[in-house]
Amino acid sequence: MACNFFGNNCRPTNCCRQRNLIARVTGPTGPTGPTGPTGPTGPTGPTGPTGPTGATVTTVEVIGTTTLAAGSQASVVQSGTGSTADLTFFIPEGPTGPTGATGATGAAGATGATGAAGAAGAAGATGATGPTGPTGATGPTGPTGPTGPTGAAGATGPAGATGAAGATGATGPTGPTGPTGATGATGLTGDTGPTGATGPTGATGPTGATGPTGPTGPTGDAGATGLTGDTGATGATGPTGPTGPTGATGATGASAVGLAAYGGLYNNASQTPTLTTANTYTQVELNTEMPLENTTTATNQITVLEAGDYEITFHVQVNSTTELTFNVTARNNTTPIDSSTVEKTALETTTGGTFVADCNNSVIVTLAANDVIDLAIAATTDPSGSTITIPENGDATLVVKKLNT
Repeated sequence: MACNFFGNNCRPTNCCRQRNLIARVTGPTGPTGPTGPTGPTGPTGPTGPTGPTGATVTTVEVIGTTTLAAGSQASVVQSGTGSTADLTFFIPEGPTGPTGATGATGAAGATGATGAAGAAGAAGATGATGPTGPTGATGPTGPTGPTGPTGAAGATGPAGATGAAGATGATGPTGPTGPTGATGATGLTGDTGPTGATGPTGATGPTGATGPTGPTGPTGDAGATGLTGDTGATGATGPTGPTGPTGATGATGASAVGLAAYGGLYNNASQTPTLTTANTYTQVELNTEMPLENTTTATNQITVLEAGDYEITFHVQVNSTTELTFNVTARNNTTPIDSSTVEKTALETTTGGTFVADCNNSVIVTLAANDVIDLAIAATTDPSGSTITIPENGDATLVVKKLNT
């Protein structure tokens, strides 16, 4: 609403207020005369006398006020041109008035929302791992002791304090939200787990296998033949004595008792057994028969005709062009007799020459009637590329002898 800046129409209810003055004063506009036609420019005439000043008509508009700090210099800034003036008032703040009487207490504001609960305390540290059980004596290492149990979780930190209630105000606004509760204290470290139980003593390791029989030592040199003593002189023949009486006839002596059963085979020609893979037995050739009693022979084997306890003896010489280890065994119905198996490594007899293994054994076993005994040989590693031979004339023999009647 515009006010007459120069009149008395400014009332608190319309436009005049403390620290904010807005006024607009408009005078009556005079009538505009008609514009005459432009005449030719004549010479400049003398300046006429100044006529009386007419009433000034100005439009004033307050465009704003700014409150300054108390004690500052008040000022008015005018902007705009022509018949309109725009005014900006800069008015210092007045002194603080006396404190008014305390108003009646307003209704209590609504209780502020409860502050968020404090964060849970950190979990307690995990209990220490139980120590590893000691190594079992002799046998394998005992198992590692069990891991100690995890320590108990630390106690949960206390909840944060409830936010303060909002301040009381007239028809009080809702109190501000209480501050977030402080973070709960870190939980106590969990107790250390108990020490793991000692691992059981490891089982005693198995006894190692018996090492192979060492090679037979060379035969010692024959001792020197002792000197033959001188023959004593022949004594003189004495006179013949008288013939004595004939003695009584003695009892008939018992007949000599021999083995109830026996037999043997050997080879009389060199042979080359076919060994192609490791630990696969091949039968040894035995082509010449020895004396037999209650046994029979077939190709490379002896059959016993009576059940009983028998001694089995054999000998095999194996030659090879490389260093190999051989197993030689007597077999019963083609099954190796474990107690008879001999393992020997062929050793070089001359540099760059032949490798020789001399294998022999003697065992006592119980046989049934018609059991078949033979000899077999195997290489313990792949024999590929090696030539293997058994020499002639008795370098492979097999003998069986029955020990009970």
